Amino acid sequence: MANRIVALNFQAYLKLLASFVVAVMLALPLLAIEPISVNAAPKAVFLAQIEGTYSVQGLNPNGTRYQGRVVITVKDDTAFFRWDISGQTFHGQGPLNGKTLIIDWGEDDPVIYQINPDGTLFGTWARGKASETLQPLF
Repeated sequence: MANRIVALNFQAYLKLLASFVVAVMLALPLLAIEPISVNAAPKAVFLAQIEGTYSVQGLNPNGTRYQGRVVITVKDDTAFFRWDISGQTFHGQGPLNGKTLIIDWGEDDPVIYQINPDGTLFGTWARGKASETLQPLF
């Protein structure tokens, strides 16, 4: 009887192990990491493409909305932001990492922007409780 229980437990173990291996193999394509380019030029070119003036539509952490303009300039591998919102000016700066900009603007949490294919930027701040969309002005 004890041998039968051990055999059943071993079979259950093998089934569980096989399920795990299949799950990992199916998940591998989802975990693929974009290869890092040895050539730094595309990053600098891409960063320079975001230079310009943008309209900003935002939502504060308390739920109130705001709007204004943002001017983005680029020097080397750093983006510099100047927000003009309701008569106030805010400044920030930060690096580009892939299609993500992390802009330190002097508060506890940075603004984290995703650069969209259409040229807009979507950012969150205040630990995700606030957001804003930047639309290029042409």
